[in-house]
Amino acid sequence: MSPDAPHTRVALPDFLPREPRKGEACGTDRNPARSEICLDAPGRYILELAPTDRRMPFLRLNVRRRRHPDRVVHVPVVSRTSFLLESTEGGLVLQFDSRDIIASSIRPLRIRDLGALLRRRRRQKRFELSLGQGIVLRPLLYSAGSEGRELAVALGSLAGWGFGMASDNLQKTLSRQFDGPPAQARERLRTAEPKIAVALHLHYVDLWPEFEALLEAIDRPFHLILTLTRPDAALAERVQARFRGAEILVYDNRGRDVGPFIQLLRDGKLDPFDLVCKLHGKKSELSGPRMILGEIWRQASAFDLIGSRDGVDRIVAEFERSQDTQMIGSRRFRLPNEWKGEEAVWGTNRPMVVNLMETMGLAADAPLKFFAGTMFWVRRSALEPLKTLDLSLASFPHEAGQQDGTLQHALERVLGMICTKISGVAWDGDMKPDPGEGKPD
Repeated sequence: MSPDAPHTRVALPDFLPREPRKGEACGTDRNPARSEICLDAPGRYILELAPTDRRMPFLRLNVRRRRHPDRVVHVPVVSRTSFLLESTEGGLVLQFDSRDIIASSIRPLRIRDLGALLRRRRRQKRFELSLGQGIVLRPLLYSAGSEGRELAVALGSLAGWGFGMASDNLQKTLSRQFDGPPAQARERLRTAEPKIAVALHLHYVDLWPEFEALLEAIDRPFHLILTLTRPDAALAERVQARFRGAEILVYDNRGRDVGPFIQLLRDGKLDPFDLVCKLHGKKSELSGPRMILGEIWRQASAFDLIGSRDGVDRIVAEFERSQDTQMIGSRRFRLPNEWKGEEAVWGTNRPMVVNLMETMGLAADAPLKFFAGTMFWVRRSALEPLKTLDLSLASFPHEAGQQDGTLQHALERVLGMICTKISGVAWDGDMKPDPGEGKPD
């Protein structure tokens, strides 16, 4: 969670924790350390929140209702955010971590609020969150200036990937980020002990602590191969102290994460292993809407692939159970899917994909199936056709912010298409076949 911001000053109407004035009694913050707001009566209210500084614009909210178990939801916030809260029951308590909130207020809806409510009403309705039967919280992002509009764009982009504000995809990813890994089962799933390599590419080395924590939880032998785009002696020392025998290689910034992976394959670095887990420190811009998409994308993929010991055990067991399965990735980013159709996910890459498939002697009309973002587990044997392409790091263009149509984008699709069968997994559920995965292609 974000640290306190001791020098920040925020003035909000009806600032709590003071007792409300006569005639406006609708909310009280009875425990400032907990940032707790209590509603004694049903109605329509305007809730205002001023969070502490944070990289990711979400806040954890605990909802307490009479005769109901507590419920946690994560709400979008900027420096000052208003919400429409509609409740058909009283006795509602909203709790925030005191480290996350500078100020909070709540008051009954007024006539003068209607302008903000009607502004882009349909668009704002997309961000509604149910807090329980008859209780709805609607962020009024378009009333929060440029910050709010930018966040609304980001949330719209996330929704296009199946990560709508109220979706399990987003809420569970944020829950995993806020609350940490789930409890491990006492009895560990018995699986084979394949030779495993983890190929992690980091252009943004500040992400190492995030991956270090996840890799520590795997709790089974693996060989780490870390590729970087510039030397970093301090990082190398830290990595090798924690993961003995780790290889650290520095490559030119070509082909993003795919170029280094192809070079590892070319150099035989992956040959001694049965399974390879391919990961990278994905970021999409350093700020703005694309930054938020990139953060959620990276975290959701990493949580699904290496988020817990039990999750990794399930993945290894699936490879053992199904010899036809050659690749396992995050179910949330398996494409095409219900949010991204085939035509959309081809982008401008079809001609290059067809050429690569034909060069490998494979059917150019093979079904399009892949994991967006190129993070997955794969059998090393499934990668063998790629060697016939005779590609190296030098085959890839220098980084120039390209968003589509490059060799790395074509190979993103090819990596899935050369596999007999790919399967999706999610850390918050058992492994189940995605649509179209019932039989090998």
